[in-house]
Parts: sequence; C-alpha cells; structure tokens
Amino acid sequence: MIKLYPDRPGAALVRVFADLTAAGWTLAWAVLGFLIYQTVMGLEVIANGITSTGTTFNGWIKQFHDAIPGGIPGVTDFLLKVADALRKYSGDPLVSAGHQVHDAIIQVAIVLALLVALPPILLVLLPYGAWRWRDMRELGAALAFVRIASMTGRADQARAVLASRAVSTLTFRQLMSASADPVGDIAERRYERLAAAMMKRAGLDPGRLTPPGLPELPGHRGR
Repeated sequence: MIKLYPDRPGAALVRVFADLTAAGWTLAWAVLGFLIYQTVMGLEVIANGITSTGTTFNGWIKQFHDAIPGGIPGVTDFLLKVADALRKYSGDPLVSAGHQVHDAIIQVAIVLALLVALPPILLVLLPYGAWRWRDMRELGAALAFVRIASMTGRADQARAVLASRAVSTLTFRQLMSASADPVGDIAERRYERLAAAMMKRAGLDPGRLTPPGLPELPGHRGR
C-alpha cells in the first residue's frame, strides 16, 4: 500500500512543498537545457548556408551542362568532363559538408543540453525520489497496520504494539513529551498516549485506531 502524504497537515504541507520544490528544480533545469539546445541549433543557418551554396553551384553547373552544344568532336566531351568535374569538386562536396555540419550541430546541441540539465536533475531527484518512495511505502504500511487492526477489532492489541515501538524508537524527549510516566503506562497497560505518539511519528491521525462504534480519543479526529 502507498500513501502519498501524512494525515497531519503540517507534515503533509512539508512534503507537498518538498515535492513542488523538486518538481520546480527539475523543470527549471529542463528549460535551461532546452534553451541551450535551441541556442546551439541556431547554428543550423551555417549548415543550411553551406548546403544552399552547394545546391546553387550544382544548379549553375547543370545549366552549363545543358547549354553545352553537342556534336562538336573533342569540344563537347571536354566541356562535359569539365561540368562533371565542377559538380564533383565544388557543388557536391559543399552539399555533403552542409549535411555533415547539420548533423554535428544536432549532436552537439543534444549533448550540451543533457550535460547541463541532467546532472543537477539527477543529483536532486535520485536521493529525493528514493526517500519519498520509502516514505510513501512506510506511510502505507502504517496505514495498513492500523486499518487491519481496526477492521478486526484488535485496536487495543495494536495500541500495545505501538506503545512498545514508541518506547523502543522515540527519543527520550519525544517519549517524555508523550507521557509523564511511560514505564508506568506500559506496566499498567495505559497504551493510549504512547500509541498516539507513535502514530503521529508514523504520520497518521491517532483517531484512525478508534474501533468502530466507540468514541474517539479526546482531542483526536477520525478520518
């Protein structure tokens, strides 16, 4: 089970703010990478100019080729060879060079955009995404624990488990804030305060553990 946000508004707002910050960070670097891509792709005019020049040369050479008079022994063949040589060593190389430059510009634009945008995005998203995934799974597991206990009518036993976890996992400051006598609460089976503190620590409203048909704990709000 996955639970996106805790029940407590403060904790939920903190995670919402963190999610929006991570999304904004990702979007900002993605936009910057796209702008760099667009800037480098602006160099396409150079490649297009080279290709256009080669195409123009080929057009002139074709006109020259078509204008060569036929039937003149020696002269016709010589002029045709000149036209072919001009096309081979001027127009065609320029067209080919223009295409190569165009492809190189695209590759450079993509590489630069990725090099600029990807590292800072991954630097934040990988650790934050891993933490958020663990957090959502932990929230979901805690919610599943509470729901099963409530549905099966074992809320008291669940509170005992939560109280034991509170004693073993909460800091002493948190423990004493939850109960003035945590040892006495455990010994006399007064689990409510410690269980509530553990549920808050897990991001859940303590009122979720109220068995069906029974009043909620004072100061708690069911969901």
